[in-house]
Amino acid sequence: MSKGKGQNQHLDAQLGVIGSLLLDADRCAGEVFLRTREDQYTGEYRTLFSAAKRLHQEGRPIDPVTVRGIVGEDYTSMMLQIMDVTPTAANCSAYVDLLVEQAQVAKMQALGLALAGCNTTEEAKELLAEANKAVVQRAALRVVSAKEGHLEFLARQDEKAEYIPWGFPKLSETVLSSLGDFVILGGRPSAGKTALSVQMAWEQTAAKRVGYFSFETNPDEVYDRLHAMAASVDSTRIRTHKLQEDERQKVIDIGPEFASRQLDVIHANGMTVADIRNVAVAKGYDVVYVDYLQIVNPGREVKRGDRFGGVSLVSMDLHNMAVSLGILVVALSQLSRPDRAARSKVPGLYSLRESGQIEQDADAVFLLYKTNEEDKASPRNLRIAKNKKGFAGGYIEMAFDGSTQTFREIEKPCKVSSHYVEVGRAAKQRARSKGAAQDLEELTGPDKDLPF
Repeated sequence: MSKGKGQNQHLDAQLGVIGSLLLDADRCAGEVFLRTREDQYTGEYRTLFSAAKRLHQEGRPIDPVTVRGIVGEDYTSMMLQIMDVTPTAANCSAYVDLLVEQAQVAKMQALGLALAGCNTTEEAKELLAEANKAVVQRAALRVVSAKEGHLEFLARQDEKAEYIPWGFPKLSETVLSSLGDFVILGGRPSAGKTALSVQMAWEQTAAKRVGYFSFETNPDEVYDRLHAMAASVDSTRIRTHKLQEDERQKVIDIGPEFASRQLDVIHANGMTVADIRNVAVAKGYDVVYVDYLQIVNPGREVKRGDRFGGVSLVSMDLHNMAVSLGILVVALSQLSRPDRAARSKVPGLYSLRESGQIEQDADAVFLLYKTNEEDKASPRNLRIAKNKKGFAGGYIEMAFDGSTQTFREIEKPCKVSSHYVEVGRAAKQRARSKGAAQDLEELTGPDKDLPF
């Protein structure tokens, strides 16, 4: 599209919206003032829009006479021409769609010119962040009636439900994550949250484009972990460059697998959320990992020593990025160590270090911890502390193989003892022999997992 054609479309859209207001404000004023802003109009159209909006806010009627009373008689000829050219106010929604779209185009063109004239990288970064926000602004407000909602619901039920996998069956079945979600993976020091996040990201790269922003670990170390995991090779020999011949062959054999994976690892030291956003948009990531939240640069002034304020800003910005870009954002977070005097050593949402804002922003929160803090080889528990779309409060037991940097779910037999199975069978048999009307019988016994 040429610049001239784009400008003409923007002017035509403004003319259509203003003409609709002047012809039938009762029909279209609500949508116009809800979906459009003053900065999306230019020249005399902006003046007419501002006058109509003022009348609307004051509860006064909007028509050619009342608008002219604000803008003056000099606009009479122009208003008559606008109404003459506008065929009908019934097309107002289409005019608004076009206006929002063309206003975005005009804004990006202006930002492009400003970017070309930048003298510093800081100026350029600010303009790029603003351009990215303009790109993801929605062109239309989606209002769904009850009838439409019902029909769309039935249509969705006929489709296969698709959620982003986590690489662990129990976790994927329990936490149904989709694009636009913000997920926190919290872990105590040396619990293995980075290794777990890398394994999750690897699983997701089979179908999604993933950007792993590492603030603490350089890309070489991340890929060391990935090769140990994917090839089942000892990570110590990888780090010391002492691979045995059979191990080297294993690494070579997984080369095609690596080439097929949609993964980028970014050394993100010093980056702000705006920087992460810019890269995510430029690279087209579906999933973004941030390792880890507490060391991301807030990018804004916070009081000296105000860790709470800085972490809160980062959490809110990451949440907004997930929603506005429509991507899954997984941020790692440090957990505070358990209080020695505390009765329970199991972490909760209160354990998220520095800010309660993290708990509020997240759609789901996973908390990783050792069952025995003193044992390096201790099994881990992954607690589902928050889950907006399903069950929360439970945990998944996991084994960690430090040599290959790999987690796996521990399959455990059912905890309900055979005693209660037999009691249940006997109760069913009595019910069959005595008829339907029976008194309830409480199951008793020492099993601590009984739900009574």
